Amino acid sequence: MAHAVPSEAVQMEMQGHPSGVLLRTIVIGLSAFLTVVDLFATQAILPSLARAYQVTPAAMGFAVNSSTMGMAVAGLAVSLFSERINRRLGILISLSILSIPTALLAVAPDLTAFTALRIMQGLCMASAFTLTLAYLGEECSAADAGGAFAAYITGNVASNLIGRLVSAAVADHLGLASNFYFFAVLNLAGAVLVSGIYRPGDERAGYGRRGRHLQLPHTRQSRRSLRTGVQILGFWRAVSAAPAP
Repeated sequence: MAHAVPSEAVQMEMQGHPSGVLLRTIVIGLSAFLTVVDLFATQAILPSLARAYQVTPAAMGFAVNSSTMGMAVAGLAVSLFSERINRRLGILISLSILSIPTALLAVAPDLTAFTALRIMQGLCMASAFTLTLAYLGEECSAADAGGAFAAYITGNVASNLIGRLVSAAVADHLGLASNFYFFAVLNLAGAVLVSGIYRPGDERAGYGRRGRHLQLPHTRQSRRSLRTGVQILGFWRAVSAAPAP
């Protein structure tokens, strides 16, 4: 009879299989990249946005970085009510909704609307980011947790540089509006990735045959780790989001 959850031997084999570890690392890093790439990408086109809205660079910088306010609110809310939220569904909804304000930025009529949409982006990005941290923290075995978190943070850092470069290139060749539409598509790609990779399973530790996570019950320790991680990473992202002088 086939079993829904592989044996411990199979799980240990998967954890030590080089191709499986590499695939898992790439997927986790890519999901992080697609989650927060909007945070950094817009900063690369800040001068062009200031000219388009005919405002000072300082005013445009405040509007662009207002996403961090939404992130602060969402990160705190998710950490407080995390045990009531379905991880996979929450990540999927957050990334799907994220594409809406991203696309609407292309047609934002004024700076006030632009600022409001950036705050909405922050709410969605932080929700997906925080829930993914909780997902990895609760569903990775002790042996896999370090690698999983390292891959996620690596994808986060990569989105800082690559997001800026891609945003500048797209805006230069296709225009500001096309830039936001392009990143809205990336948001939807992130949602598709989550729907195909982060799958629910039985409440046992480890990975399945394809390296997919299995659900674990919530624990007090995981909630404490989640809140600590949100505080540290939230501070780091707020600092790294500041525009260069």
